[in-house]
Amino acid sequence: RELSMLVASEDSSYMPSRVVVLGGDSPATIRTELNAVTILPSDSRVILLENMTRFWPIIQIRVKRCQQGGIDTRVRGIEVLGPKPTLWPIFKEQLCRRTFLSCTARAHAWSQEICRDRGRLLQLFGRLNGALQHEQGFASRFLPDDEAARALGRTFWEALVNPLVQSITSPGPDGVSPLGWLLSEYLESVELPRRATGRRATFGSCVRRLPAVAGQCAGPAHGATLSLRLTLGRWEGGEEQGGAGQDCKGSPRGLWGISQCWRGVVQQQVQRFLEAAGQAPDLAERYCRLYQRLRGATEELFGQQAAFVLALGQGFAGALLQLSFLTALHVSEQFARYLDVQIQELRRAAGSTGPLERLQQFLEPFVVFSGLELAHTFEHFYRHYLGDRLLTQGPSWLEGGIVEQIGLCFPSRFPQDMLSNLAESEELQRQFCLFQLQEQDKRLLELD
Repeated sequence: RELSMLVASEDSSYMPSRVVVLGGDSPATIRTELNAVTILPSDSRVILLENMTRFWPIIQIRVKRCQQGGIDTRVRGIEVLGPKPTLWPIFKEQLCRRTFLSCTARAHAWSQEICRDRGRLLQLFGRLNGALQHEQGFASRFLPDDEAARALGRTFWEALVNPLVQSITSPGPDGVSPLGWLLSEYLESVELPRRATGRRATFGSCVRRLPAVAGQCAGPAHGATLSLRLTLGRWEGGEEQGGAGQDCKGSPRGLWGISQCWRGVVQQQVQRFLEAAGQAPDLAERYCRLYQRLRGATEELFGQQAAFVLALGQGFAGALLQLSFLTALHVSEQFARYLDVQIQELRRAAGSTGPLERLQQFLEPFVVFSGLELAHTFEHFYRHYLGDRLLTQGPSWLEGGIVEQIGLCFPSRFPQDMLSNLAESEELQRQFCLFQLQEQDKRLLELD
């Protein structure tokens, strides 16, 4: 609480006039300046530090200058005032223990209800929100400091939220987790015609809020969940000092479980699509529409979280891995032909900016081929269509940009080599033309 230095004016030139206090974790790291004090000749007791909020293993007092330019110093004493006696450590242990037992019992009861009736999952957001607000109110009114709020928030999160997330993301007897079932229902409700909008909007809102509170991964659009981020923590300068939200962000277990659940849902959707439309003539176009729909659903449910964008790609890759060899061959040819049509349209509209904005959009669904066996057959067909375009329409900067975007889908790098060889051939052709001109100039000079 306080560090003071005792000095005396009768020490004359031995009395310190400028003192700097440093802190460090070891003798080799005493570099943090805690305070600098100027001492007047009339002072007798000088406060060097007070109301410190951090513990320093080593505190060093450096006398930088003495009164009247003296070269030696004399200090009469050092006084240290420690923290106030408190029963908080014992109280904190008992409080966290009781909170842990209460939250554990609540998590078990809620998990059992959800296992019996998956529809109860829609009520989980309201229940968690109510419990969270209750703990937040208790922390704000009765707990003494940020450390207490952090301890209670960590206990609440570990005893209630983490077990619930694990429960709703674990597969049931039918191999489908409650959260996976709910997310599948959400995707089916999005596909329905525009009727019963009120009921469907309420259902969609409940589903979107649930991943936000379960994984603290809501996007900026989820205004209703902002209160959940102010969990058992105090705010200073806009930066969260503690609480359950902070602990969750440091622990990726809940986020990983939910992302793997979403990956399974995406894989199931893509497998159903490939089984139904695997031989359709417009397979590639419908595949891109499916990707954009699931990409949009990912943003609606989880915002811009990179973990869920990755899970989306892994779900598509997992479904494509299940294809037989002949089906994969047919699918690869369809995809390469679709890209060929799209690229030719872009080349014809090269002067406008609108089609260029579509480039990233129609290439993104094909990036998931990276690392798959399907990529070899896709590369085989793509390089044939690329060769036809180069022979009939000539080279274009667009081809290089596309190959750069989906280059990971070409394990043998044949398209990259084709464009590189073409550029090298054009350079050699230019050099040959210059050489011919130089030879012609030499012959004319000899004739003159």
